[in-house]
Amino acid sequence: MSDNGRFKQHQIARLGLALLCFLLPLSPLHAQGPEEDLDARVETLLSTMSLEERVGQLFLITFVGDNADPGSDIARLIGQDRVGGVVLLAANANFVNNEQTPRQVAELTNALQALAMSQGARVPLLIAVDHEGDGYPYTRITGGTTPLPNAMAIGAAWDPANARDVGQITGLELAALGVNLLLGPSLDVLRNPRPSGQGDMGTRTFGGDPWWVGRMGRAYIEGVHQGSGGRVATVAKHFPGHGGSDRLPDEEVATVDKSLQELKEVELAPFIAVTGGAPGEEAVTDALMSSHIRYRGVQGEGRRFTAPISFDAEGMGAILRLDEFAPWRRTGLMVSDSLGVPAVRKYFDPTLGSFPHRRIAKEAFLAGNDLLLLSQFDLHNDWAAQVDNIHDTIAFFRQEYWTNPAFAARVDEAVRRILRLKLRLYPEFTLEAVQVHPEAAAQVCGLGGQVTQRIANEALTLLYPEADALPPPPRRGESILIFTDARQVRECFTAQCQPFAPLSRTAVEEAILRAYGPQGTDQVDPADIASLSFGQLKKYLNGEPQEEDVAGLLAAADWILLAQQDLNPVKGPNSDAVKLFLNDSRSALYDARLVVFAFNAPYYLDTTEISKLSLYLGAYSKVEPFVEAAVRALFGELLPQGAPPVDVEGVNYDLQRQLAPDPDQTIPLTLLEPGGGAPLPPVEVRLRAGPLLDGNGHPVADGQTVAFYAEYADGSRTLLRRAETVDGSAEASFSLQAPGVVRFRAESGPATRSQSVALTVAAPPTATPTRTPAPSPTAAPTPSRTPTLTPSPSPTPVPLVPPGAEALPPAVADLLLALVATALIALAGLALLGAERRRQRVLVVRWLALAVTGGMGGYLAYALLGG
Repeated sequence: MSDNGRFKQHQIARLGLALLCFLLPLSPLHAQGPEEDLDARVETLLSTMSLEERVGQLFLITFVGDNADPGSDIARLIGQDRVGGVVLLAANANFVNNEQTPRQVAELTNALQALAMSQGARVPLLIAVDHEGDGYPYTRITGGTTPLPNAMAIGAAWDPANARDVGQITGLELAALGVNLLLGPSLDVLRNPRPSGQGDMGTRTFGGDPWWVGRMGRAYIEGVHQGSGGRVATVAKHFPGHGGSDRLPDEEVATVDKSLQELKEVELAPFIAVTGGAPGEEAVTDALMSSHIRYRGVQGEGRRFTAPISFDAEGMGAILRLDEFAPWRRTGLMVSDSLGVPAVRKYFDPTLGSFPHRRIAKEAFLAGNDLLLLSQFDLHNDWAAQVDNIHDTIAFFRQEYWTNPAFAARVDEAVRRILRLKLRLYPEFTLEAVQVHPEAAAQVCGLGGQVTQRIANEALTLLYPEADALPPPPRRGESILIFTDARQVRECFTAQCQPFAPLSRTAVEEAILRAYGPQGTDQVDPADIASLSFGQLKKYLNGEPQEEDVAGLLAAADWILLAQQDLNPVKGPNSDAVKLFLNDSRSALYDARLVVFAFNAPYYLDTTEISKLSLYLGAYSKVEPFVEAAVRALFGELLPQGAPPVDVEGVNYDLQRQLAPDPDQTIPLTLLEPGGGAPLPPVEVRLRAGPLLDGNGHPVADGQTVAFYAEYADGSRTLLRRAETVDGSAEASFSLQAPGVVRFRAESGPATRSQSVALTVAAPPTATPTRTPAPSPTAAPTPSRTPTLTPSPSPTPVPLVPPGAEALPPAVADLLLALVATALIALAGLALLGAERRRQRVLVVRWLALAVTGGMGGYLAYALLGG
């Protein structure tokens, strides 16, 4: 038997085996899948929980101190109020950031989980932190952990693999600490930076393009899930996006003046990418955090504003019912932003005379938030008052559950989602499953520095001048004067929390000396470097007296380096020192090269200020690897290769123009079909254009339109098809009906030049007319030889099959024969049973099953072993 025949026979054998399995089900028709099993476990667990336990699951609270002993506030909140989760903050003295922090946090999370697992339904806690990168203030646990890049630094390297790597480190370290809920990543799209306005987001965003923000966010979430082994859940924020808001939402309720359709195109696009649009389960966020922002036109009724979306059931519902979110929302969790921030206080009482904590929590819950973050939950940030408000809010919710069936149903709906998430994190609710090893945490954390250094090198951006106009590096003997925004901060106000500078006054100097001082290449003498703060520079500019001879140092300097963070006069009173210096007439008098290192967003200087510089580098982050990268670039050892992921008006960098196809490229064009030769019409043609590159040299985003053209010998040109890019390339298929030579080209936006691909379509053959020979003279007969007869071959027998039909393969015929034989045996057996026994249905069914089993079993044996 041929291989093809054997393949067909075994296909039929497997079909018969499947038929037998259907006829003789020895087990349930289908086993429960993972999702069905999880649903069943949720329902079983919910049925065992008391009213108090159900209500308590709704609350994610902050607390003060690192003591989880039985008499502590947090022990009572977990034991009596049955809260379902906590948030850890250095600001609340839950831990102190130092070398022992990993061990300290692991011990605290173990103690907290032990409290939750010692009573009632024994449901583990959600333990949450912010961990956005860039150290203080948005990375809460900095002691002993890897110094990670912020979102904008990741975005500036334009490689989703970097986002995944950072996510993996984050997931690995948080899981080792016993933290299981990451309040991030931020998926806000910064379309219009506000360098001096209230809405400045700084580096807390992957960038200003929704497609790239979504792609980075998806990779980051995937990394968190992979690195933690599924033990850390993500809460993407700030849904539905506040990149377009007119102020930061912590201090006052912000506003976004966009319709729902406009939100879908920009703000909502990254959230769609990590929910309904995610390519796989690992890239799906577990939760979304709602924001305290008002939107206009979300409900589609005119242009009226919503309440803050976190308190607006109609507005949030309209968004979550969209096709892009509805499937995710069935099990996806909504988490409120902090319900005690000043913006919320002002919204509920503009006079700040009261704090209606019951109303705030209830409206947030009924708006659609499943998990309520009770942080700063008092008008004056008094911890004793916060505890009272938390107790009272939970008691109020219990009463509402008891008296209001609709409210009780909403609670149970939210608790199902919470329990489902916890069961995904911990398939077994045991103390051993939820606790971690403090010593192992200390060993695991802090090992990802090489990844951060690689990203720092890739993200570093040359903002000014052009690459061919870079200044030479500092030479030995040249004097270097460094001014740094070394603002002092304090994580908490206990004796253990001392003021410190996240970017120290000597950070740049230390990086220079490590690489180029006596212990490095010995290019720089330590005596030639001086480091001062922005505060000292500002005092000099304002004419204030001080000990340092700033004027003399400036006059003697060959290089003046300005290490800038953001521009925030409230949090950094001296942060405007760079702008003041560059706009001071005295700055032009110094015979020194001026260099600015932007250790935050790169858009705080204007064009005139930048024109006075010798070098302007975007480093994006103030953690040590990024300082190292900036110094190495100054000394010519590192070539900047990053590009801003946001608009930078001061250097005329427009992100959307930059992400369009590069007009100077020649688009690669490939003929995928037909394969070769000169085919006859009609011809099915398939072309691929790409990869197309944007102005930064990266593949263009998905959805970029590409036009495919045909050019003919007479000079005419026809648009054949438009297609959109996927992974940087676009494909188009079409049919050619006429013969001739066709040349194909492709264009995309400003990129109008492509390779040319030629295809010759052959003309169909024409029939040659038969010519009638002219009469010729009759020749005299010539004697001919007697021909020798050659036997002709016997004709091949033709099977008796109707025209156009195909003969049955032997295996099919065998199967039909087996079925007929089985039917005859079954009928014969029924006849032998007799009329009386045929009335007994059990005997009839058994005989039929036996006949089918025997007949098909015999066929299977023949099919698998025979031939």
